[in-house]
Amino acid sequence: MRKNIAIIILMVGLIISMYFNYQFKAYKDNQKVDYTVKLNHGTQIGIKESIQNLDYVIKGLEDNSSKETVIYTLGNLAVSLKVGEESFVFLNSDFREDQLSSTNLIYNVFRDMYTYIRVEIIGEILSNKISLEKESRNQLIKDIGVLKQDLEYIDSQFNEDILKEQSPKWIENKWKALIGEIVNRNSDFKLYERIKMKYNL
Repeated sequence: MRKNIAIIILMVGLIISMYFNYQFKAYKDNQKVDYTVKLNHGTQIGIKESIQNLDYVIKGLEDNSSKETVIYTLGNLAVSLKVGEESFVFLNSDFREDQLSSTNLIYNVFRDMYTYIRVEIIGEILSNKISLEKESRNQLIKDIGVLKQDLEYIDSQFNEDILKEQSPKWIENKWKALIGEIVNRNSDFKLYERIKMKYNL
């Protein structure tokens, strides 16, 4: 009798253990999917869509589009950069679970780019501190062209196909190296001057 009770208890314990292991596996698998989705969201919109939006801004400036059209395209660019920032803010907790890594530099650089577009370009166009005469347009094309070129370079080194097999620590270090490289390559670009000083790159 006691032997039968012991076997029943053992079987019940085994079933409970299997159930919780299954639930935990499903949770971990779901966490992995969420991590990949957030990572892809950050790179697809934060980087790739921002590059596309930079193209639209440059084309509008080159085609002598109206102030309203230029501001509209800049607004779309600001949104995609903001999505990139928020995606990596959400990823920070995932990174911290692995080797105490952080997305801090990644989302802050997106935030700096967003602020540059939103405040220093859109804000100054709206307040007429930046005119859209030929000389100002050419300078904007040049400045925005630097940002586009560098985001394309980051995309070639930092896209989702490269990142999906890498650890958070590798991603953190790779981003720091890439940002250091682009700010030192264009040290006279005022956005990069601030980024370099702010993050000691």
